[in-house]
Amino acid sequence: MPRSQQPLPQAGQAAVTLALLQAADATNSESYYAAIVDALNDYARRYAVHTPLRLAHFLAQIGHESAFRAAEENGNYSAPRMREIFGCRGGRLQYDRTADECRLGPDGQPARLRPKLWSEADSYAGNPERLLSYVYANRLGNGDEASGDGYRYRGRGLIQLTGKTNYAAFTDAHNARTPTDPVDFVAQPELLMSELKYAIESAF
Repeated sequence: MPRSQQPLPQAGQAAVTLALLQAADATNSESYYAAIVDALNDYARRYAVHTPLRLAHFLAQIGHESAFRAAEENGNYSAPRMREIFGCRGGRLQYDRTADECRLGPDGQPARLRPKLWSEADSYAGNPERLLSYVYANRLGNGDEASGDGYRYRGRGLIQLTGKTNYAAFTDAHNARTPTDPVDFVAQPELLMSELKYAIESAF
């Protein structure tokens, strides 16, 4: 028989508890979890994370991805590492570390997705702004490499919200649920790092 899915308690009653947070990730202090538990409960209600199963999955995911800490995508990689992460069609499994090259594609040539990581490696290795502007260009709602959108809308928050489209969607979601606190995260993407409450909310 399937377990019943009970909704989260209403405002004033805890659904996320310190014990649940410590079970999801034990690396943080109890005082840190005490500082964020109310925000987690508030946003769980606002974003309808309203069953024990959904809540458990959410906490497990955040514990695994960020240990409930706001983080910002680094992008400061050596040349081989940036090629491994961003360089090959099909992702990291298509990168041969020994050869520092992508595995061969159907045409018998290395399946490079971003060839400038080889031909202009010195421009991107150790340069997060240049690298992320390149690898996230023309996708996720970002403009071209010269626009700098890839770096501007790099991963931030508890789940590394990435791309202009996702920052715009978060803006809409936040403003619909909290009309008394209107924010434009496209114009102010750095708020996902400087304000912990927004870093938490962006995970929902």
